[in-house]
Amino acid sequence: MRVTALEISSHRFNKALRGYDKKEVDALKDLAAEALADAAREISELEGKLKESARQLAEHVERENMLKGTITTAHKMVEDLKNNAVKEAELIVAEARVRADEIIRDAHKRATALQDDIYRLKRQRIELETAMKAIIEYHSSTLFLEEEPEKPDDTPEITPLPPEEE
Repeated sequence: MRVTALEISSHRFNKALRGYDKKEVDALKDLAAEALADAAREISELEGKLKESARQLAEHVERENMLKGTITTAHKMVEDLKNNAVKEAELIVAEARVRADEIIRDAHKRATALQDDIYRLKRQRIELETAMKAIIEYHSSTLFLEEEPEKPDDTPEITPLPPEEE
């Protein structure tokens, strides 16, 4: 049961023969009414503060939930970005390996072609050297034959020594 300050200050006590001093009772009633009024005001203020605190708490809980959602979304995005970066890196490495294999294959083809060219050129050089030696020998022998004086038939034929080959 709730008692208000007005009820205390307006309450009338029954008179008794040996009752209390009326001034003291009235003073106590006034003091009790004032204390009750102060308590009621304080309760009212505290209820207002409690409502404001509850409202702020609800806002903070709402913000906290929003932040948790944002953090969760950010974590998911980071994981997705990491996974995409890993996949992209793997793709780049795979493409680089394919390109490297192509470059190596082309280099081997080029090296083989160069070796074939070198072998062909060496063969041509040997053939040219052989042909030039044959031509030089032919012309050399032709020159020796032309330089020989005619001999009488009774002289034995002397054949010059061919030049030494190196």
